[in-house]
Amino acid sequence: MTPPMSRRIQPLQALAEEREDAAARRLAGSQRRLAERQTRLAELRRYREDYQQRGSEIDTPQLLLNRRAFIARLREAELFQQQLVEQAQRDCDNERARWLLSHRETATLEQLAEVYRQREAAVEEQREQRRMDEFALHRHRRAVHEGVP
Repeated sequence: MTPPMSRRIQPLQALAEEREDAAARRLAGSQRRLAERQTRLAELRRYREDYQQRGSEIDTPQLLLNRRAFIARLREAELFQQQLVEQAQRDCDNERARWLLSHRETATLEQLAEVYRQREAAVEEQREQRRMDEFALHRHRRAVHEGVP
C-alpha cells in the first residue's frame, strides 16, 4: 500500500524548508554587509566634514593645496563607498525577493499537505462510518433472524 499523500509530500516540504533557511541566511548576510557599508559611508562623511571644518587656520599655499587634494580624495572615497552601499542595497533587495519566493513555496507546500491531511481524515472517517453502519446492519439482521426485537 502506498503511503498517503500527506506523507509523500514531506520530503518536498523538508527540501523547501532547507531552501528557505538558506535564503534567510543569505538575506541576513546581505543585510549585514549593507549595514557595514552604510556605517563605513557615515564614518567617511563625518571624517571629511570634520576635516573640512578644522582647516580654516591653514596659512601656507602648499598646506592649502595638500588639504584640498586630501578632501578631494575623501570625496572620491565617499562616492565609491556610496556605490558600494547602493550595490549592497540591490543585493539585499534581490536576496529578500528570493527569500520571499522560497517562503511562499514552503507555505504553499504546507497548505497542500494540510489539504491532504484533511482529505485523508475525511476518507478515514467515512470508512469508520461505513464499518459502524455495516456492524449495526449486521446486528440488526442477526436480531431479526433470531427473533429478538
